Amino acid sequence: MFSIDLSAETVVLHGNRLRAEIYLHGGLLNRYEIMLPDGTGFNAVKGYASPQQCRETLTDGFFSAKLSPFACRVRHGRYRFGGRDYRLEGKFQAAGHAAHGMMYDHDFEVAGSGADAQSAWVELAADYRRDDSGYPFAYRMNVVYRLDSDGLNITTRVTNTGQTAMPIADGWHPYFTLGGRVDDWRMTLNSTQRLAFDEDLVANGKILEDTRFQTASSLQGIELDNSFVLAAFNRAACVLENNALRLELYPDESYPYLQIYIPDERDSVALENLSGAPDCFNNGLGLKTLKAGETQAFETRYVLSVKE
Repeated sequence: MFSIDLSAETVVLHGNRLRAEIYLHGGLLNRYEIMLPDGTGFNAVKGYASPQQCRETLTDGFFSAKLSPFACRVRHGRYRFGGRDYRLEGKFQAAGHAAHGMMYDHDFEVAGSGADAQSAWVELAADYRRDDSGYPFAYRMNVVYRLDSDGLNITTRVTNTGQTAMPIADGWHPYFTLGGRVDDWRMTLNSTQRLAFDEDLVANGKILEDTRFQTASSLQGIELDNSFVLAAFNRAACVLENNALRLELYPDESYPYLQIYIPDERDSVALENLSGAPDCFNNGLGLKTLKAGETQAFETRYVLSVKE
């Protein structure tokens, strides 16, 4: 039987062997736990000790942050849309570029929740505050987390609540861990291509061949900060594993890019589902345009399991 616990700042979804903790601040996934054979729980998400710590330190690493209305970077914060030039003031800047969108610090409200014999779920909602003159478009975001016996499904819906068309990209910024160091893990990707980046880590529109992870390959000594182009959606886009655990990502076609980043600490891997490439407001790779009143959905699934 599944159940749900709601508080002023957190939502916890309980399953038989899985548990997910979601913070209302940022609407982010803070814990994704599985019960181990010895009866203890293991959290595969590098998150925060408390909602307060999240509020105070989120921009230090953007762990699990929602990336919207753009993901990664917009070159120099400038773009052109609908015949007009815009400049993002940039709530967060990285090397002079607007980064990570503007919804990451919004407080979400619970719009609905439930639990039965098959799953537990919660729907969160927040309106973009329109606090950057460089992105004056109005939209509402709904995020549904659904935990079932096999994994965790996350569906984001973005609705244009304004009077004009708007550009939009969606993404996530979770850091996953299997315990220990990245060098002891293996990764498989359903991709043979990645985007070429310039010196500012902005996609330049070119695509490079990259077949390093067609089979389970060691991450020992590997450095990554790249966007991979997903080849198909009939199997896992990414499998991260060690000798004890396996994490699988199953995005649908709405997330055609997977940004992968290994931090210097080498204690986790950021696996970022992206609907649009870095700087898609300029290069157009994956950029969506929503008409007034139109809704776009983005969906991914995390499957965490213990190896036999």
